[in-house]
Amino acid sequence: MTQANGIQTQLDALAAEVTRLRDMDEIRQVMYAYARGVDRADQALIAPTFHDDAYDDHGNFKGDKATTLAALNASSKNPATTASFHHLGNILIDLQGDHAKVETYFMAVQRKEEEGKTYTRTRAGRYLDRFEKRAGVWAVSHRVVVDDWSRLDEVVQMAREVGAENYHATRTPADPSYRLHDFVSRRKQSE
Repeated sequence: MTQANGIQTQLDALAAEVTRLRDMDEIRQVMYAYARGVDRADQALIAPTFHDDAYDDHGNFKGDKATTLAALNASSKNPATTASFHHLGNILIDLQGDHAKVETYFMAVQRKEEEGKTYTRTRAGRYLDRFEKRAGVWAVSHRVVVDDWSRLDEVVQMAREVGAENYHATRTPADPSYRLHDFVSRRKQSE
C-alpha cells in the first residue's frame, strides 16, 4: 500500500466516523425537539419528528402521524394541565446505515389543576423508536411507548422561593424560551 492510499484510507474512515456521529446527534436532536414540542404544545416542532407514514403506539392512542399529532394537540388543550416538562435520559442508538433502533428514557412531569387542587403527575418510561433517514432527514418511522411507572401526588405547599415575580412556563409561544430562539426555524435550516 502506498502512503497516498494509506492516507486516503484514513480519510475515508474519518469521514465515515464523522457521518456516524452526525447521524447520532441528529437523532438526539429529533428527540429533544419532540420533548420540547410536547411541553410547549408546539405542533410545528413536533410534526417534523415523524415521517409522514409513521406509526405511534402510545398505549392510550395508536395511529399514524395525523392521529398522533391530533392526540398530542388535544392533550395540550386540556385546561387541567397547566405545565409540562419532559426530561430525556439515556438515549441508546443502534445505528445501521440509514436506519436506527433507538431507546430513549424519559420522565414527564405535569402540573394538574383539578377541582381546586393542584397535583403533580410524574410518568417515567421509554420511547422505543425505529428511525429512518430519508432525503437526508432523520425522523421516527415507528414508535412504541413503554411506561415504567407513574404517580399522581397532591401538592400540599408550593415552594416559597418561586413566586409571581419569577418567570413561569406556558404551553404556548408566550413561554419565555421563544424569546431565546425560534427552534422551529433553526431545525428547518439544519435539514
